[in-house]
Amino acid sequence: MPKKPPLGLQDFRGIIEDGYKYIDKTRFIHAIVTSGKYFFLSRPRRFGKSVTISTLKEIYSGSKSLFKGLWIEDKWNWNKKNPVVRLSLKDINFEQRGLEDSLAERVHEVGQNHGIELKSSYARDKFRELIITLSSKGKVVVLVDEYDAPILEYLAKDIGKAYENRDLLKGFYSVLKDLDTSLELVFLTGVSKFSKIGIFSGLNNLEDLSMHPAYATMLGYTQQELETNFSGEIDIAKDVLKLSREDLLEQLRIWYNGYRFHQKAEKVYNPVSINNFFDRNKFENFWFTTGTPTFLVNLLKKEGPLKINLTPFNQNGFGCLYLHRISLETVLFQTGFLTIGEKNEDDLVQLIFPNKEVKDTFQEMHIEILQPVDI
Repeated sequence: MPKKPPLGLQDFRGIIEDGYKYIDKTRFIHAIVTSGKYFFLSRPRRFGKSVTISTLKEIYSGSKSLFKGLWIEDKWNWNKKNPVVRLSLKDINFEQRGLEDSLAERVHEVGQNHGIELKSSYARDKFRELIITLSSKGKVVVLVDEYDAPILEYLAKDIGKAYENRDLLKGFYSVLKDLDTSLELVFLTGVSKFSKIGIFSGLNNLEDLSMHPAYATMLGYTQQELETNFSGEIDIAKDVLKLSREDLLEQLRIWYNGYRFHQKAEKVYNPVSINNFFDRNKFENFWFTTGTPTFLVNLLKKEGPLKINLTPFNQNGFGCLYLHRISLETVLFQTGFLTIGEKNEDDLVQLIFPNKEVKDTFQEMHIEILQPVDI
């Protein structure tokens, strides 16, 4: 009997201990952490960023038993443990309480979890105090998930608040650069990639993995991973849907494949869509029902979907997001509605819809925005 798909699960320990299916990506993680110290990775929502963060936490906590049978099991020194600071900015109460207070409270909670009562008052100072105190036990691993949530939330409804939160986070993250000798690893994830002159100007030594060819398939499922890890589910689904194996795989490609994070990289499937498909054995628009980002809907309402330009771009033209010059195409690429297509003879890249699911989702949003329904 195939293992259960990890529907809605974002914690590596829970996935392993409760017997859910985990697609082994530990060779990528090993390659990253053995090649440097400061890293950043952006991917669309529901693509496995939080699972990656929690996997890193367990690796540096020495949780060897969780990695039995995985690629990294016999390639890591499990006796070496590091104190881990893990922060997720998507679930702090910054809208009601403000970013400074909610962030300070979260850092304080992390300190308490480590048995440390922080004395500083402000978020930035608490962060510094926490890392310095923990470093007495070993070099500290800092993992930040959805680093950009407090900025994106206000992208289309209060640009002044977006700038305010950006500036606060710029100072908060700059603490990491000042504490280099106390740190073992810094790994940040988010949906968007803001320019280095923006949020990361105080932390300009981050290596950006977002469009790195070696890590383009680190998140998402490749065709081989799909057919190898979901072989039993494929057999069940083809019988339920009365399709041949070849026809089922072709439909899965049409519906859920197509994301590409480097011009020459292999395309990948959206994990949440594949997991939901094999849970129900039915072709549906699963990605949309998990929740379209509010900021994107607001931005489309403000700018208008018809202003989207899908002519070929220089890759640098959609790789970075600037608050002072928000590009719909960049936002749609970074949120997963558009992906990298083919290059033309001028070395420009075409942005395209990755698959049927996303194209249908965008059309539904388009209709809703242009023709609002009164209830």
